[in-house]
Amino acid sequence: MRFLRFLALALLLPALSGCVSYWKGQEMDAELKALQGQVEQLVEDQRTTREAHQKSLTGLDGRVAALEGELSQSLERLRSNSADSGLELQKLREELAAIKGEIETVKHKAASQPDDGLPVVSPPAGAPPLPDNPADLYRYGYERKRANDCPEAIRAFVKLARDFPDYGRSDNGLALAAECQYASQDYPGSLRTLKLITDKYTTGDKIDDALVLMHDNFVALGQCQQAVLFLETMIKDHPTSNRIDEARTKLRETKRACR
Repeated sequence: MRFLRFLALALLLPALSGCVSYWKGQEMDAELKALQGQVEQLVEDQRTTREAHQKSLTGLDGRVAALEGELSQSLERLRSNSADSGLELQKLREELAAIKGEIETVKHKAASQPDDGLPVVSPPAGAPPLPDNPADLYRYGYERKRANDCPEAIRAFVKLARDFPDYGRSDNGLALAAECQYASQDYPGSLRTLKLITDKYTTGDKIDDALVLMHDNFVALGQCQQAVLFLETMIKDHPTSNRIDEARTKLRETKRACR
């Protein structure tokens, strides 16, 4: 915000002569202030939504800030009636317009992507449209996972959970998506997906699997003490699970490794 205060003072000087009038400088200052406010508000909003959008908006914020030196130099040349100052300000105006367009694009993307905690998956080039029927959608995702096409499997399972959250196999699809993320070494992403299962599908049949995979993710992240807690919870709360023996074995191994 330092450069905006500087511009405000600079543009309060007496009217400038030359090829660019003083009111154009004032208009530039107003545009910069409005633009800076948009960027700051969007960055604040995006802290709780999509990290990729936040990075984009932060980059735009940096580009706006970079105009400080250029604009101050142009204003200085305006005071000296430089013949090139009009072209320079026109170039800056074009840059501002371009940034505004990018901001609107990011805003549109943010608004079109629901903040439901599910991964954001863009279809690869040439990907077929996903089925609209939940049974076919699950079957397609399952087949793509078996074929080791994890990106496409995740895309299908995310659509299943988003469009048909009450379908009987939506939690199964999330568990398979989390397995794909784990296999791809996206451990934080896998944990976020698993948390959706433990939060939203508490009566489903994938809680025990989710707890075991949470353990595996934390081990992969080098946080074995936290990993132990998930296995202990799984063993305590799901003593009849068909994965109970595996969980007990993993628990012994992890406790031994944590020493």
